[in-house]
Amino acid sequence: MLNKDKILSLEFYNYKGIFSGSMKGMRYRIEKIKKDDESANFLVSVWDEPYSYDATPKENILTKEIEFSEEGREEVVNWLNQHYKEGYSRK
Repeated sequence: MLNKDKILSLEFYNYKGIFSGSMKGMRYRIEKIKKDDESANFLVSVWDEPYSYDATPKENILTKEIEFSEEGREEVVNWLNQHYKEGYSRK
């Protein structure tokens, strides 16, 4: 299970950082994306191992946009943990 400290601070994402990792069969990726109105969101993606994000067909990747904020950071962790608990699989 992930905790909020594991996915790094907002400053990391402000400098165009992309964080990725895996949890027993589920890979994930977190990045900051800008919206049209100059606000930003986290773009969180999950998919099955063993392939990387770039090597996985886009139809096999589940994504969600979440508000870019400290509260959103907590929601990212909760969303990832929920998928992990449910035994995430796109198969």
